[in-house]
Amino acid sequence: MLFLLLARPDVVDIWDQPPVRYRDAEGRVKTHTFDFLVTLTDGRRIAVAVKPAAIVERHGFRETLKLIRAATPLGFADDVVLVTERSYCPSTARNAQKLHDFRRTPDAEADETVAALIHSLSGPVSIGELVRKSGFGGRAFRAVFRAIYAGLLRALDSGDILPSTRIAPEAVQ
Repeated sequence: MLFLLLARPDVVDIWDQPPVRYRDAEGRVKTHTFDFLVTLTDGRRIAVAVKPAAIVERHGFRETLKLIRAATPLGFADDVVLVTERSYCPSTARNAQKLHDFRRTPDAEADETVAALIHSLSGPVSIGELVRKSGFGGRAFRAVFRAIYAGLLRALDSGDILPSTRIAPEAVQ
């Protein structure tokens, strides 16, 4: 889940494991630890609880989350959301993890070469074609991947981003 958050351009800060106090159904004071408190570019703060869907159903966590949401101060979070493995596509999570890995090793030379090639595109191509034109091999693949998430390109195919994925330049607004 963290990789999905890190891949979002509107996320500016992530606080890991922030706690809040609430009263359970019997009125006892308890502490819930959210997985993340995410701050967005517009200033909104979202408290994120990540749970396996089976546990959510088996333990009635949605009802507990209602109590937690009601006790969460507005100064702490503007909203509370529950995320399970059913909330996102597995390929989206794999792509986000790859992006994280690719961002860890910046490559200005490959990024600049790919950016120049993007400006010369007149229509859709596969990532593999753009990589071949660049002459940078795997370095260009990583640069194209970063360009997709930077909004310079858009993937036309769903699923895992692969050399066969068709891409097109993103329209400049």
